[in-house]
Amino acid sequence: MPRQEHLPQARGAVTRWRGLQRAGARLAALIRRTGPLLACLFIVTAAHGAEPTLAGAGFERIEAVRSDWAAGSPPADGWTPVTLPDSWSTRWPGFDGVVWYRLRWTEGTDPTRLRPLGLLVEYINMAGASYLNGSLIGRDANLLEPLSRSWNLPHFWLLDAPMLRPGSNELLIRVSGISTYQAGLGAVTRGEPAAMRAAFRESILTRRTLPLLGIGLTLVMGVFYSMLWLMRRSERSYGWFSLFSLLWVLYSCNYVALDTWPFASTEAFQRANHVALLASILCFFLFALHFCELARPRLQRRVLLAGGAALAAVMAMPSAWLGPVRDATVLGALLIYFASCAVIVKHAFASRRLEVAVLAVCLLLPVAAGVHDTLIFLEWLPGTRYYVALSSSATLLGISFALTWRMVKGMRLVEHFNAELRQRVDEATRRLADGLSRQHAAELVQTRLTERLSLVRDLHDGLGMTLSSHIHTLGNRSEGDDDVALWALKEVNDDLRLIIESSAFDDTDELAERLAPLRHRSTRLLEAADIECSWQLQGLQSCRLGGKRDLDFLRVLQEALANVLKHSGATRVDVRIETIDGQLTLVIRDNGRGFAADAASHQGGSMGLQNMRTRAARLGGTLEIRSGATGTTLELRCPIDSAVTA
Repeated sequence: MPRQEHLPQARGAVTRWRGLQRAGARLAALIRRTGPLLACLFIVTAAHGAEPTLAGAGFERIEAVRSDWAAGSPPADGWTPVTLPDSWSTRWPGFDGVVWYRLRWTEGTDPTRLRPLGLLVEYINMAGASYLNGSLIGRDANLLEPLSRSWNLPHFWLLDAPMLRPGSNELLIRVSGISTYQAGLGAVTRGEPAAMRAAFRESILTRRTLPLLGIGLTLVMGVFYSMLWLMRRSERSYGWFSLFSLLWVLYSCNYVALDTWPFASTEAFQRANHVALLASILCFFLFALHFCELARPRLQRRVLLAGGAALAAVMAMPSAWLGPVRDATVLGALLIYFASCAVIVKHAFASRRLEVAVLAVCLLLPVAAGVHDTLIFLEWLPGTRYYVALSSSATLLGISFALTWRMVKGMRLVEHFNAELRQRVDEATRRLADGLSRQHAAELVQTRLTERLSLVRDLHDGLGMTLSSHIHTLGNRSEGDDDVALWALKEVNDDLRLIIESSAFDDTDELAERLAPLRHRSTRLLEAADIECSWQLQGLQSCRLGGKRDLDFLRVLQEALANVLKHSGATRVDVRIETIDGQLTLVIRDNGRGFAADAASHQGGSMGLQNMRTRAARLGGTLEIRSGATGTTLELRCPIDSAVTA
């Protein structure tokens, strides 16, 4: 049976699935034991490694002073000592404008001993211009609104010896910024050009290259799963994940954008950025609900209404309230994100599924990065190096693995269903073909029977009636010359009866039923000639030869009894017909005068004997005739066709 043939495959699949379940359970237990420890370790490591340890090294004095937006040079007084990295929102709360940073150091007094230096500025928040000893060495495109966005862009300059002075050197950095967005200056270091260039490349990798790769990966996944959702609208987790990915791409542009395009101001850009952040986190929460099969229509409506209200508040809030509202929305988004992660981790413990456990593991790093970035955002930790954009790739990879794993499982179920369906269709096709073949065979048999019955009717109504009329006419005449004609007509009539009776039977009729009319006529004729006839039939109840073979068998029997009647002069004839071990045997024995059977066989015999041998050959049997002074014995043996044996 098809189901039994697939039992070994099914057992193997069940074994593999149980192994994956055990792996998922072990992974979930590992998350529960080590997850909090790993998250805390990441936060501590990130906090200590947020900025280079060489920040401000080699500078004798670092000072800052406020100025207005239009100032082309720093004021002469009001300088305040600072340390880098610096955020002036704590020193001058609510100040939006320009702050000048002055860094001084001393080189050797011998001009011939001056060597090139490498200068690295970790970031300028938001835009700035740098001057070395009064000469401009670097400047952002827009120092007024809309400001350039250099807050996450490191700067590196190679300071050749002619640019340096023997003795005191001064670096001025003009920073244009807005207090709400943590305006200030990052770490500034100087040193050997090779070392500074290597540090610059490392900073570019973490602040620019990796975020750009993450954005590209997120965009590809968002488009891919949006296409899957469009093709399978019932898989709503695909839709929410694709929307989360696309919105996260918009939010991540905050880390790599160098200007505020397409917005006209920094404030408009930041509003849109926070809207994208909050909307993406809401989509992630809805994804978590659908992924964990916890989504309910009422809960989903409440989440959408609350999220829509928060988004509207961020968009419509006055500029004076933007800072507190922004902080509140960021904290709310962080709490929603943590709640989503908690839902997935709880589902991993409950379901023990491998894909959910892998997703839970992948969420540990983004959770720790979210905590760290929130502390940076609230200025509880120094620096501006954020890790959410980098760690988000782990979330996306985990979600992609989980969704792809579920999709693969669904495809495997479909493949198994298709294979089983194909087997059932093949089986149904075979049965239908067999049924049609049997129906066709039955229709052929029915057509043959109809033709036979039509022939029987024509013979009976035409030739049969004519022969019966002539026999009746000759039987009423007394002339002896007509005896031969009368006998001939009777024999023709008997032969015609045999044809009609044989044609009237179906191929499924038993041999005993076809034998009955011939037995009746032959017995009547033999007894009319004072020949005692004895019949012995054994095992014919389930014997069927088929139409043509039945007729050949009856012809042999008819010819043998006709020879007894016409030539033997016997007073007794015994007929025995039996079936033993799939073989049909006919034995006819009389006590009349015999004949030279061997000579007749050698010379070809009469036409009747030749016909009997021919018919025996068509039956696939043998015909044996033994004749002597005490009588003649005819014995026919032939196999019963198994195709028509009951």
